[in-house]
Amino acid sequence: AIVLMFILVAPLVALVVTSLVPTLGVPLTWETLTFKAYGTMLSQHSATWRALSNSLVLSISASVCLMLLSVPLAYLLVRYPSRGLNWLHQAIDIPYTLPGVVLAIAFILLFARPLPIVEYTLYGTLWIIFLAYMARFLTVCLKPVHNSMLQLDPAMEEAACLAGATLHQRLRHIVLPLLLPAAFAGALVVFMTAVNELTVSALLWSAGHETLGVVIFNLDESGNKVLAAAVSVMVVILVAVVMLLLNGLGRYLPKGAIAWQN
Repeated sequence: AIVLMFILVAPLVALVVTSLVPTLGVPLTWETLTFKAYGTMLSQHSATWRALSNSLVLSISASVCLMLLSVPLAYLLVRYPSRGLNWLHQAIDIPYTLPGVVLAIAFILLFARPLPIVEYTLYGTLWIIFLAYMARFLTVCLKPVHNSMLQLDPAMEEAACLAGATLHQRLRHIVLPLLLPAAFAGALVVFMTAVNELTVSALLWSAGHETLGVVIFNLDESGNKVLAAAVSVMVVILVAVVMLLLNGLGRYLPKGAIAWQN
């Protein structure tokens, strides 16, 4: 309990206390208590709302797309193994193991010039961050789906095939219902990770396309640690609310859909 207090509760208390004082170093008392940082954060001219919307759009889009991609990919890896697919499976882990700045530089070099034919550049847009998230978090979403696919007995599909079921019917009525909880769990982990991501976004963001992690980092680097603490508290509240909502919905979801529930 003492260890958990120091590594979990104490940092959160420090964030809240810092966000409620006029400037860093002022002790929190009834006289120094102020919500000015939160007022600045919630003002119309603040970049926080734009960063919040960008982070939510990127994290939700990446998690949904990766969930849709992981299910057929896991099925191919398990049911139709080949040397090429094995190499692909190992390569998927590389973007996640690389430092985020290395992956960001690779995407900058790849998309710095306009795309052929369409002559449209992704650099300086949310699309380049979205593609970087897809590459970085694909293995995070694929792992639980792949492990769940390994546990599916192929005899169920073979029996359905003998009964005259087509591949589409077997996927729809057998494979998908059993893989969806793992796919949802993987997508949820991607969302919770991507919404606060910094290392990739730090080099790929541009004016008007900030993420929450970038805003907090820039505020801290510029010396406005009180406002950075206020935005950080908002992020903590956002994650806590999402987790509470998912805990409430856990009873209506299939077993294993919520990653932190048994």
